[in-house]
Amino acid sequence: MCSENGLWAQNNPTGTDGLIGIDKLGDAIRFFDPVSLEELKCIPSKNHHEVTVSPDHTRAYASEFGKFGAGKFIESGAHISVLDLKSQTVVHRISTGPFKGPHAMRIDLEGNLWVIFEETGELGVIDTETLELVQTYEIGAENGRPPFIEITPDGRKIYVSCKLGDIIVFGIKERKVLARISVPKGTEGIAISPKGDQLIAAENKKQDLLVIDTATDQIIESVALKGAVMSNPKTSRLIRLRYSPDGKYLVSTNYASGVMHIHDAKNIADHILIPIAKGPQGIAFTADGKDTLVSNHDCGLFTRVDLASGKTIECVTAGKGIEALTYY
Repeated sequence: MCSENGLWAQNNPTGTDGLIGIDKLGDAIRFFDPVSLEELKCIPSKNHHEVTVSPDHTRAYASEFGKFGAGKFIESGAHISVLDLKSQTVVHRISTGPFKGPHAMRIDLEGNLWVIFEETGELGVIDTETLELVQTYEIGAENGRPPFIEITPDGRKIYVSCKLGDIIVFGIKERKVLARISVPKGTEGIAISPKGDQLIAAENKKQDLLVIDTATDQIIESVALKGAVMSNPKTSRLIRLRYSPDGKYLVSTNYASGVMHIHDAKNIADHILIPIAKGPQGIAFTADGKDTLVSNHDCGLFTRVDLASGKTIECVTAGKGIEALTYY
């Protein structure tokens, strides 16, 4: 069980023991030295996308999403792999049965693992003791392709982004949808602030960042990103967001533009643009809070950036196409 004060840190992990990356294009889960970034181990694993870490950092959970292309699901995924982080091995696979396309995952105050099913649209909860999917909830996202979720630090609400529709607000205690935040063209990346007072969401039409007051679940500001490429909103926007461990910065990566931004977390309109390699996606932060590591999905690289100066420190080869990564 996680304390309320530690829940945000739990769902935004960092550490010095290791670095794990989910190599979607390379059909592998890869472990790296957290300092040198040298690859230490590769586990073949087809169609995995996202990763989260257990509260005690002994386990990781990797979602087997499936494969999407040409506007449809080519292969369906219906498992979540459980990894032992000490031995760096897969120790169990959790079946999700008829619920397809598990993607983002977050842990609640009770230590349960929540998962969103992008293909079939349900929100599910997994008992991390029995490693079973114990309940699913219809949230009206069956046609919305929901990719990401965030849990508020007080453990009360889950926010669900939908590529093709509104943001959905789900009450954990109530076990039902509490509200829908209107975003007609949909959203992708979302991030909850460390205090839980704001949710930031990347909308798909203009690629603006929406600032949402979590007390009212209303959009209070829209921030235009510098250098955003006006690409097709139906494909490959993939803006991801993550706050730094100290809450000082918000980092956004823009897959279509090949750039990232570092924002002042207190005023996200105050941001700098940093050109990096093609297809940036995953974001991880070093334990000292000084650097961010971005996975460049389309060219098999890690790019390390100094947060304070906004300068690129190094770029190293890492897998074939890593979508998500985290230090632990």
